[in-house]
Amino acid sequence: MGAYASTFPNSGGNILLEVTDPSQSNWITAHAETCKMSIPEVQKCWNRFLILGPDSSGNIKRSSLLSKNPFTKQILQQIPVVNNEVITFQTYCSAVSWLAKAPQESKLRGLYHVLTSKELTMGTLKNLLHNLYPNDGSNVIEEMCHLLFSEIDKSKKGVIDEDQFVSWIQSMPKDHVASVLDFRMISPELQSRDLSLSSVSPQIYKAVDEKGRLRDDQLHQVATAIAQGKRDWRLLANKLGFLEKDCIFFEKNHHEAKDQILDMLQTWRNTLGGAVQSQILQDALKKSGNADIANEIFKLNF
Repeated sequence: MGAYASTFPNSGGNILLEVTDPSQSNWITAHAETCKMSIPEVQKCWNRFLILGPDSSGNIKRSSLLSKNPFTKQILQQIPVVNNEVITFQTYCSAVSWLAKAPQESKLRGLYHVLTSKELTMGTLKNLLHNLYPNDGSNVIEEMCHLLFSEIDKSKKGVIDEDQFVSWIQSMPKDHVASVLDFRMISPELQSRDLSLSSVSPQIYKAVDEKGRLRDDQLHQVATAIAQGKRDWRLLANKLGFLEKDCIFFEKNHHEAKDQILDMLQTWRNTLGGAVQSQILQDALKKSGNADIANEIFKLNF
């Protein structure tokens, strides 16, 4: 990826670090706008990023990701960092977006730079194969090296350069190469579900049987209560991480306030893990002046 990291939108910069942090309601939406990603895509990235243990500013130390895997260091060296060798969530989003959306040839050239910082020599290839196949003997590795060089180094230069590597991979069956390089931020099944749930319709969809996941009837009750009470649903949306432009989007898609609120709630729910949905919505309702609605729907006492 090396030279291609410069194509990440604002990758490695500290622009967002100056205006937001994980405690702010615009943490997800600000990253979506800057990294040119959808809100569900950024929320999915954040759920994964949390597993890495970011600090209160939403950063992780590059050194904390090092492992015994011989390729880990090579990969991490391609990732832009900011002060004190930290990887920002912004950079993480941009890298994930690149993996998902970059042209196939760009991915192949990026892969070449992960494998080697210079031209691929026989010695470098032997080291790579030893790491990939640690249980194979030196004779087997030697044979593999000569076979690969005979296949790729057609000019007999004794090295495999970037263009030769890319041409060799592209000569393989296209569907196989496409399958190996395919990277989805959100699975096709989830994308289809999100599109169906956010359509203009007041009907209650069948809830997914997942522990802790908010049911559609609960979201419908929240939307109905806020709409009937003529309350400021934009404040609730803000507490859930949406920006003003997101609210305008929901308003343009729906005429009735209840449908606007329901679409907003369903969009938010389908970007978040089930185990924390209920608690986050309850907290957002309390902070937006709707504690009575939370109490009524979730049978709380506060």
